[in-house]
Amino acid sequence: MHRKKRSFFHSILFRSSLWIVLPGIAGMFLVAYFVGIQMRYQIEKQITEEMQRVRDNSLLYVQQTLLLNDSRMDAVSFQLYKNEIEEQLRNAGYDGIFLCSPEGALLAGDAGAFALRKEQEDFARAGEQESAFVICYGKGGQCEVYFSMPVNLNGQFIGIISSFFDYGEFYRGQSDMIQRMVWIMVAVFTLICLIIWFTVYRILLPIRRLSQAASEISTHLADGRLGSMILSRLRLQGRRDEIGELCSNYMEMLQVTEEQFQKIREDKDRILKLWSSRQEFYNNVTHELKTPLTTISGYAQLMEKNGPGDEALFYTGTGHILKESTRLHRMVVQLLELQDKADTEDVRRLDLAEIVENVTETMKIKANRYDNTLILKGTKECLPVVGKEDKIRQVLINVIDNAIKYGEPGKPIHIQLTGQGGQVQVTVSNQGQGIRKEDLETIFEPFYRADKGLSRELGSAGLGLSISARIMEEHQGYIKAASIPGKETIFTICFPAVDQHEKV
Repeated sequence: MHRKKRSFFHSILFRSSLWIVLPGIAGMFLVAYFVGIQMRYQIEKQITEEMQRVRDNSLLYVQQTLLLNDSRMDAVSFQLYKNEIEEQLRNAGYDGIFLCSPEGALLAGDAGAFALRKEQEDFARAGEQESAFVICYGKGGQCEVYFSMPVNLNGQFIGIISSFFDYGEFYRGQSDMIQRMVWIMVAVFTLICLIIWFTVYRILLPIRRLSQAASEISTHLADGRLGSMILSRLRLQGRRDEIGELCSNYMEMLQVTEEQFQKIREDKDRILKLWSSRQEFYNNVTHELKTPLTTISGYAQLMEKNGPGDEALFYTGTGHILKESTRLHRMVVQLLELQDKADTEDVRRLDLAEIVENVTETMKIKANRYDNTLILKGTKECLPVVGKEDKIRQVLINVIDNAIKYGEPGKPIHIQLTGQGGQVQVTVSNQGQGIRKEDLETIFEPFYRADKGLSRELGSAGLGLSISARIMEEHQGYIKAASIPGKETIFTICFPAVDQHEKV
């Protein structure tokens, strides 16, 4: 059983952290935002109060200058004493001063800067006899105030005064104070989050450990292993709270479950294995034995019915009965060989090259009968192996015999013997219809034949390759097949190589 691992993003700890962190971060942003708005409000309120004082002081400076010069309070005197008024305002701390007539014509100040200044809203409103100022915020804590006011003395509109004030230092001081407050708030919030997170983590740690143990135990149970010791390693049974009680109860339940599960699994595997092997074997044997027995029984009944007078039926029936009896006998012998465990032949060192060459010469007669030729390569040097000669010869005969029966007429069958990498290999390749990919995994099973119609010889029971695979297992080797459908099939027989001087 495969249990999907729980993601951290679906854990209670992660969700708790989100509920703590996200509202806290949102709260800090809201506090910082409203504090910033409040700071600007206070700055603009203070600037408004100061601009009111600037307006009053400016009128006072203009009136004093005109009185000191015994001049009338009119536009002509304002224009006449513009320089004295400008100097008086500069001494009072005004910057970027412009003195203008009621019509907005420049009387004193930088003409180049005035071309841009007169387009601003505060200057236009001053022409309408209304005091106004504009605040401009910029990068790096820049804060500039542009102020314009009408000059009204004794009920007469005699001119316009426009000036500039730099509040950057004041604005930066306020911003720095806000930043320090925000950082202090962030530090306090972070500390609180860490304390809460650590507390939640300590509460959830036993539950997480118990959950991980349960997942590991389920894996052990699925694999048929015991997992009782996993919970004991957690050391949670000694707790006197709900978690300790849960762990103790879970341990008792697990022990009973493990015992029953192990018994059920053992019984199930044993029954399934026994049933599968027996059912498969009986089905295959029944299927293979049914055909020759049916033929023998059928001809015997016909011969009994017609009597000895039907000479043609007698000879035909006798031939078929003899043929099917021989086939049945061969099949039974092969079954006995497949199940025989009491082989008494001695294991000894053999020259595989000599055995392959001898088997090839023997099989050439059958190959010629089917219009095939056997081509042998690589048998000039001694290639020693350890095993039973008769069994090895049986494997080689089975493989070469199949290559002849399923090969294409007129095409050569190549037999290659090589020794390398601690192994000795015999490859047998033929050209023909080949074996389908899905059949390659099952051709070594008893009674299996990929396609009976491809064989050029009747009577095969499908036991040769199964017997060969069993023999190769006994010799610590293996046999395998590879095929390109419609082109060729290659069987590889591999033995472990031995040193010529090694004792058996």
